[in-house]
Formats: sequence, structure tokens, C-alpha cells
Amino acid sequence: MKPWNWILTSLVLVTSVSLPKAEAKNVLETETKQAESTFLVSANGNKLTTKQPTLIALNDIYWGPDQDFQIRMPGSIQENEQRLLMSWSDTTQTAYMIVHTDLPVETPYLSAEQIREILQTSMRVQMTTTGQIIRSTNLEIDGYPGLELLVQHSDGKTGQYQGFIVKGRMYVIGAITEGELTTEAVNFFDSFGVYPERVR
Repeated sequence: MKPWNWILTSLVLVTSVSLPKAEAKNVLETETKQAESTFLVSANGNKLTTKQPTLIALNDIYWGPDQDFQIRMPGSIQENEQRLLMSWSDTTQTAYMIVHTDLPVETPYLSAEQIREILQTSMRVQMTTTGQIIRSTNLEIDGYPGLELLVQHSDGKTGQYQGFIVKGRMYVIGAITEGELTTEAVNFFDSFGVYPERVR
């Protein structure tokens, strides 16, 4: 399976399950049990500390393992693995996640149009298996192409997903809820930042 298909398949599998946090956690444990240590860190003032999977944090800012991205995760962390981070917000009954993976070596040499085509094809194919795409929007982050999809899942949940490819690394962030996506989700997506010079 191609790396970008794996990342989207994981995203769809994890977020399309029933939303109660216990069930979301069980699915994630099955998917990510192989990783034994945690590589994502939380910024606590100026001091960086390793986040252990057993700790619960509320509305923390998380950094990628290479310090290549940061994102504010609403609610409490349900999973914190090397390539997957998921939180659950009791306030809005929304699951949030970020998944990232490295793509083949030639990916950084593709044009922006080719990268958009990869995002369009892989994200649309994966999302249409669980629902209907309501809106598709081209995005850009630090000059790198991205795509946003708003999806009405067949089980009635609403999901919003953004995908970016930055120097050969693909990031997919998503929020899914049974109700309406709120300002909390907007703030989650707005908090995502990448540092291309740190992508290895």
C-alpha cells in the first residue's frame, strides 16, 4: 500500500468508528500498539517535555518528533504515538487527530500540481468509501500545497480533514463529530504549523 494511502486509511478507520472515547481508544490501541515509546512532545512554557501515553493533557501544544510541526490538541489525549496523535473533547464531543508519514524519496521533486493530484486522488478515494464529500478546497501552508475536505459520513457524523505534503512528508489532520463542527475545530486547524527546514 502506498504511504499516502496508508495514512488516509488509518485516518478513515480511526475517525469513522463510533465517537465515544472508549471505543475510539480501543480502535487506536489496535492500530498503533506496535509503537512502544512516545516521540511527540508538549510545549510547557519554554521547557519541552516528553508526553507519556499514560498522561492526560488538556489543550496542549504538541510538536512532531523532528520538531517539524506543532498543533494544539483540544480535550484530552487518547493516543500519542510516533506518527499518530488523537484527542477527545468532551465539551464538543469531537475527536481530533493528526497522522504523518514520509513519502517516497522522489516526492519533494514533484510539482505543486502533481502533489495536489496525489492529495485529491488519495484523500477523495479514501473519504468516499465512508461518506459523501460536501466541499473540497485547495489550501497552502508555507508555500506547500494542501487540500481540505468536508465529509458527511454515512453514519451521520461530519468530518473535516486537511492534508499537506511538505518536502516529502504527508500530514493529515482531522476532526469528526456527530453534531456540528465548532469554533474549537476551527482553532484546531488554525493552530497547525509546519517548519519545512526541520523535515528530514
